[in-house]
Amino acid sequence: MNIQTQPNAMPLFGTRWDNLVCLEPGLSSSDVVSAGTPISLRADLGFDGLLAPLIIGQTFRIVYHAQRIEDNVVVAPLVSPVTTVTAANLAHITVTAGPFSTDPAGNLPVAPGFAAGTYRLVGHLHFTNPAIDTLVTAFCDGLIIMVT
Repeated sequence: MNIQTQPNAMPLFGTRWDNLVCLEPGLSSSDVVSAGTPISLRADLGFDGLLAPLIIGQTFRIVYHAQRIEDNVVVAPLVSPVTTVTAANLAHITVTAGPFSTDPAGNLPVAPGFAAGTYRLVGHLHFTNPAIDTLVTAFCDGLIIMVT
């Protein structure tokens, strides 16, 4: 997985995107999911350094772009709920987005004429405050999931 973050100016301030996984209800993380089953995306993030407390109280969301490999269709963005940075979650924040549908008329359908659908997901961290959004950002590229 390709993960890029900014700023990365430790010991003053650092942004981390530690993990991104796909979840099916009642199961552990998996890159192969059943068609017709709702899925969620879970990201683990963190903010470190002497200046990190300056973003306490700020809000952000994660926007995921999914491209179906079989026919290059890019589906509508998948968006997480707005999350607030607090003193308690500053060093480690888990953000779960979803559920997203894998039904034929859902968010991540199998392409017509195929037995399975393969999606490449790219996630972007976006703060709701434009002054912070241009300085503190992250993206994660490379989660591949197969809907079968």
